[in-house]
Amino acid sequence: TQCTESKAKSCSDCISVPGCAWCEDSNYANNPNVLISRCDLPENLLTEGERCPENAIINPKSNQSSPGGPHSNVGESAVGTATQIRPQIIKAQVRPGDPLNIELSFKQAEDYPVDLYYLLDLSKSMENDLNSLRALGRELGMSMQNITRDFRLGFGSFIDKTVMPYISTVPAKIKNPCSDKAPCVPTYSFHNDLPLTPEIEAFVTSVNNVTHSSNLDNPEGGLDAMMQAIVCKESINWRKDATHLLVYSTDASFHYAGDGKLGGIVLPNDGRCYLNSKGHYYNANYMDYPSIGHLVRKITSHSIQPIFAVTSNVIQTYTNLQKMIPKSVVGELSGDSSNIQLIQDAYNDTERIRWAPIHWVTGVACHPCYDVGTDSLGHRGGICLIQPFHSQVNFTFTLSTEKCLTSPVQVIVSPYGYNEVVTINVESLCDCQCEETEAPTNNCSGHGNYQCGSCVCESGFTGLDCSCDQKDVLGIESYLANCTDPTTGVVCNRGGECQCGSCICTQYANKKIDGKYCECDNTSCKRAGGKVCNGTWICCDCGDCICEPGWKGKACECTLEQALCYDHSDDALDSTKPCNGNGECECGQCVCKLSQGGAKFRGQYCETKPLVVCDIHRDCIQCAWHTGNYNDTECKTQCMGYNVTVVSGMTEDYQYSGYSQECRFTDLSDDCTYQANFEEIDGIIMVEVEPDKVCKTYANPVYIIIGIIAAIVGIGLAILLIWKLLTSIKDAREYKNFQKESQNPKWQGGENPIFKKATSTFKNPMYSAGK
Repeated sequence: TQCTESKAKSCSDCISVPGCAWCEDSNYANNPNVLISRCDLPENLLTEGERCPENAIINPKSNQSSPGGPHSNVGESAVGTATQIRPQIIKAQVRPGDPLNIELSFKQAEDYPVDLYYLLDLSKSMENDLNSLRALGRELGMSMQNITRDFRLGFGSFIDKTVMPYISTVPAKIKNPCSDKAPCVPTYSFHNDLPLTPEIEAFVTSVNNVTHSSNLDNPEGGLDAMMQAIVCKESINWRKDATHLLVYSTDASFHYAGDGKLGGIVLPNDGRCYLNSKGHYYNANYMDYPSIGHLVRKITSHSIQPIFAVTSNVIQTYTNLQKMIPKSVVGELSGDSSNIQLIQDAYNDTERIRWAPIHWVTGVACHPCYDVGTDSLGHRGGICLIQPFHSQVNFTFTLSTEKCLTSPVQVIVSPYGYNEVVTINVESLCDCQCEETEAPTNNCSGHGNYQCGSCVCESGFTGLDCSCDQKDVLGIESYLANCTDPTTGVVCNRGGECQCGSCICTQYANKKIDGKYCECDNTSCKRAGGKVCNGTWICCDCGDCICEPGWKGKACECTLEQALCYDHSDDALDSTKPCNGNGECECGQCVCKLSQGGAKFRGQYCETKPLVVCDIHRDCIQCAWHTGNYNDTECKTQCMGYNVTVVSGMTEDYQYSGYSQECRFTDLSDDCTYQANFEEIDGIIMVEVEPDKVCKTYANPVYIIIGIIAAIVGIGLAILLIWKLLTSIKDAREYKNFQKESQNPKWQGGENPIFKKATSTFKNPMYSAGK
């Protein structure tokens, strides 16, 4: 097992291995001639070998402790002291490989403070939505007060950076980026029009006072505005202990990191607040847009829950963005009061509980899970849970470590959008209380500490009672040399310990090691059928199987049982003998012998008479045609056991009576084929042969060459004739057309370009008729 293979020498080393336990019973493994591991699986310590008493097994489990206390509402406690998560401080002792389940409960307090900041795109295309917000501003505030009495509203607006190519830098366009017939205010990046306030009328007034502006390109500078609205806590007036909602409303996509280079802005966004006393973002033209990842980190660290209220043409864009932002929601913007319902639905949707790691450490794994029977939304980074409003929900965190931690660590988690955190102080459970004894005892000969049932020897001393001084045993080099296997060169073959110049072999629950150098064990023998010594062994003696009676072989794979070789079928040749008397029974299977003719019997029980092999008898068969390797004298002396009969008119399916073998082979002397049928009867090879040989006929090569030449010439002539025929047809058609055109000529009229008339008329320009 992994426990015995760890070769743990102390209790703490043992319980550091997942699943292992230590036996601290003083009577366990106290045989000085056998080294038995106190570290093993708990079930092995209880059932195998010497059996450790159950109350002496050290097998600690991961545990936790935490102060209790009920949840409290805001109405029962001052703002900032309401308790929504229990417990909030946990002390966890985690053993490697033993996961610890930590139970947490969450219940949202009634009338928990809510801050809602409305961030509106005021470009020209959003004019209708601005008018809708003006009409619905008071209704929005009243509806949110139905959710919580502690509610505050704020308002901000954005357009884009005020440099080319985002706006026109023509002086007249800077003052009025809209048309002359419908003028508007100059373009700006972000303006905090109204910090968060409980006054609904102030929100309505602020919305009514703003007017739209314009820019050139389609994407807006919304991420700039979001970053400033998030990080400027004092200017926006975010409260620490409140739910933070940020409504982002637009009809266009957004610029992000890198787009600022189009306007010559290369300085990265640093995520700091740059609002002046009037609420304007004054650093917009000197710092690039934020990246999405940077914005997500700020949203998470400031517990902001974004609500994207956008028009249908960009809803897919913001749906993709929503997948990257924790607890964000997307809804379609419209021109009626359904916008208010959108915000209410989005707020209710934030009741999904999703845990975020605030402080994490390497080597500790923490996985949140949800109650059985509830629904998971499957968001990235944690588990989301849909819960009824203000109801209590229980969570289970599974905390685990793969190895012992060098020092206690702290893990902090928090639900997104809430300021309460859960602090888990984690320490490894890798120490045994029984190891606290440090003073030498008589049990260890004064050279070690008696801890957890065994001696932990000082350096230079070994043995169960630390009585063996390595320095006194021929020096350390000779000390180890006495325990080194000359064959492998390894001390005790890594199967034991060298104590007092001798190898003390380790004994396991299911493995026995012995030998002078611990070179033997009872599991290294050969296997058969996937088992050591085929599972039919008395013992495994240093790699050699000692088989049970009735078995033999290096892996005890061969049975001596003869009954498996008897043929009990109705057509058995001789059921009284193994293998029908035609073979030997070896390892429960028949090994068929050769017949007098040199061929082997066949079948499971050697019940099938042998087939005569053609090649073996080729020379004697060819004597029938006076060909082959034997002359007539040799045919008489070498083929005395053959009875050859010449049969005329043998067909391919001709069979000699009884069992028969047909052979066809080629006589190498003339390349002709001979046919013969065989039968072995009482040691005599009965042969029937066809008197005439079948020889191959070959075509005359002269005729083949002449035929090829004739074919080539013929094909060539045919091609020439076809070509001549086609050209003749073409010429005939052209001549026919020529004759037709000659009979019906069509001449066009014309005048010689060099011809001049005999008379010419000139007019005096000074002459005037009638004067």
